[in-house]
Amino acid sequence: MTPAIPPETIREWLRSVPDPEIPHVSVVDMGMIGEIRKEGETVRVELVPTFAGCPAIKLLQMQIESLLREKGLEAKVEVSYTRPWRPEDMTEAGWAALRRAGFALPKRLSDDPMEMLAEVSCPRCGSEAVSLVSPFGPTACRAIFRCHSCGEAFELFKPPV
Repeated sequence: MTPAIPPETIREWLRSVPDPEIPHVSVVDMGMIGEIRKEGETVRVELVPTFAGCPAIKLLQMQIESLLREKGLEAKVEVSYTRPWRPEDMTEAGWAALRRAGFALPKRLSDDPMEMLAEVSCPRCGSEAVSLVSPFGPTACRAIFRCHSCGEAFELFKPPV
């Protein structure tokens, strides 16, 4: 990066790009932005999708490249499958945004998906009297539960395993 535009500044700009499936949280706070580097006149941004089959990858590439063009930069977003996305890559702001959006979150991260699906509380009323309706929600990174206390259905944001 040139001294005038360090990678940290570009990362801050990218906080304005929402996750298309969960617009309450940015791609930066979701941990989807990896390395940012300059090669010649082009800024290269590594995009680490939460799931390999994420249908929003092309949209994210276009949004990021468009934002950086608006800032006067030539940009190329490169999708990386060399390292998997991990929930540990999310920022505290990302987890907080998911909570505010009404998602239940895993109480602890585990390599065993059944463990993550076994310990769930309703994000609306806090009850643990919940049941799994489907391990897959509208996207692969969500599961659907029903709360027996308040009667509401809700989604659990689940990390890939």
